[in-house]
Amino acid sequence: MPSPPGGTFATFRADDGAVLRYAFWPRPTPRGTVVMLGGFTEFIEKHFETIGDLLSRDFAVAALDWRSQGLSQRSLANRQKIHATSFRRYADDLEQFIETRVAPTLPGPILLLGHSMGGHIALRYLHNRPPAIIGAVLSAPMLDIALPTRLRWLIGAIIDTGVGLGFSDAYAPGSRDYGSHKQVFDGNRLTSDPRRFAATHAQIAANPDLASGGATYGWLKAALRSIALFEDRAYLDGFRTPVCIVQAGEDRIVSNSAQDRFAARVACCELHRIDGARHELLKESDPLRDEFWRVFDDFSRRILNEA
Repeated sequence: MPSPPGGTFATFRADDGAVLRYAFWPRPTPRGTVVMLGGFTEFIEKHFETIGDLLSRDFAVAALDWRSQGLSQRSLANRQKIHATSFRRYADDLEQFIETRVAPTLPGPILLLGHSMGGHIALRYLHNRPPAIIGAVLSAPMLDIALPTRLRWLIGAIIDTGVGLGFSDAYAPGSRDYGSHKQVFDGNRLTSDPRRFAATHAQIAANPDLASGGATYGWLKAALRSIALFEDRAYLDGFRTPVCIVQAGEDRIVSNSAQDRFAARVACCELHRIDGARHELLKESDPLRDEFWRVFDDFSRRILNEA
């Protein structure tokens, strides 16, 4: 899918020197601005259809490539590896992006639309109660990774051992460079829509620099440490910004039970479940995407009316 018309791409330098890529789509008289935050291994181009949907709803849109993904600066010599030592760094990047690029340029009010890892980072940012944000819609947010309970301790021990032995920037077990193994539709856990599945890989074929392989030991250790925050009741008491979680009923990537617990414990959070949907709600079949947009439209209308 081509870029929606009117977009501009640029970069900014994070406070630690990393160069991060972003894009803006302004509107003449928008209802507000939506900041689109993709998930693990994703890139701005993957969400062109969603950005077009937001523009058709008369929102201005901002989008960001996370560090080590898309065309933002990659951390390691093998640019396919997604590496991190702390998820606080992602939240700091988002804060800087909104405060120095989005808020001074695009009109408020500002809403966040975060998918998977992007939803996780959005919550880390929202915990600081940023006054610029009036609400967030989170598509299948990564509040925990879908791991078998009986193997969780073992997986954690393997990750800790790997980092302790100096393999922090090595691929974690099961991860490798992007290749044909990721392009097989049958049995994929992401979407039931073959056309949208193929479109993502066509974008990577057109620009191989968009490709990412998988996580390092360091990224997984940082992710699990950040995930633990969402089981801390004192931490959960810090949320005040309205949040709408849209849950994929057939998700096998992130934990739906973790989303259920968060919504039950955080008073400003509501949860909607889309039965039959796999993890990538925004890349699902038309009927499932339509259900997502019904939830988004209802939530955004209520939040904007209260702003």
